[in-house]
Amino acid sequence: MINLDDYRCGYVENHSIYNEVEDEKVTDFYNYYSQNGEDGVLEKIFEILDIQKGTFVNGGCDDIHDHSNVRRLVSTHGWGGLFIEPNEEMLFQGKLNLQQDERIKDWDFKFHNSFLSVNKDDESITNILSDYYIGETQFDLLTLHIDSYEYWVLEDFLSGHYDAKVILVGYNFSQSESVTAPKDCIPKIGHKSITDNFFSSSASALNKLARKYGFELVSICKPNNLIFINQYYNEGRFKVYEPLDTDDFYWEGDTFTNRKRTNITEGWVKI
Repeated sequence: MINLDDYRCGYVENHSIYNEVEDEKVTDFYNYYSQNGEDGVLEKIFEILDIQKGTFVNGGCDDIHDHSNVRRLVSTHGWGGLFIEPNEEMLFQGKLNLQQDERIKDWDFKFHNSFLSVNKDDESITNILSDYYIGETQFDLLTLHIDSYEYWVLEDFLSGHYDAKVILVGYNFSQSESVTAPKDCIPKIGHKSITDNFFSSSASALNKLARKYGFELVSICKPNNLIFINQYYNEGRFKVYEPLDTDDFYWEGDTFTNRKRTNITEGWVKI
């Protein structure tokens, strides 16, 4: 049984949470783009599943470079898919970054400038997907890192007629209880805009939701992302976080992070 956390690669140099880790892995910004080793985990999953050139849905893609969880799949494995980003300038820069990458031979991308939420019909992920994919309901990878409505958007996706083999979703490392930000919280555009901890959902809340729809938690790229696999495709290949312990996902933060952010304890929705 494979422990996917052993395959994390692409750490940003001197990332605060890994300062004490020996043989720290370093992002070279040409081959690795993820924030906490997600590149390596995803690469290993799709190697084992024998998915050589897949299709993704990337919710909250930023500039498709810094902290991108799909860029390595695109640049080195030829993946294609849909990029969704509310910041028009970021999305435009993302297109330029892809156009300037000579490793990309087949241009198989779609771009959508919008928030993702369950508050408006035109922000629903299921409605957006129906505009781009007719007759195609299963994707190899769904990534959601939108610093706001992750729980509700994921629920919208899973409860509809779309499905994914692997799901990567951003979580809130500062919450140990099973809670989520509400449906009407204020979205935060770009990771630099987060000045408080009132965003996304706890790992336990997202894990509970994912398990309801048959997904297993196989990697925690602490302190930012969770990676789930549809249990149909796991079949005991990858170690599962069961039970999920608080120490697995909770992080108190360091001096730099805590100085930047206000700790908000009210307004969370219990799941």
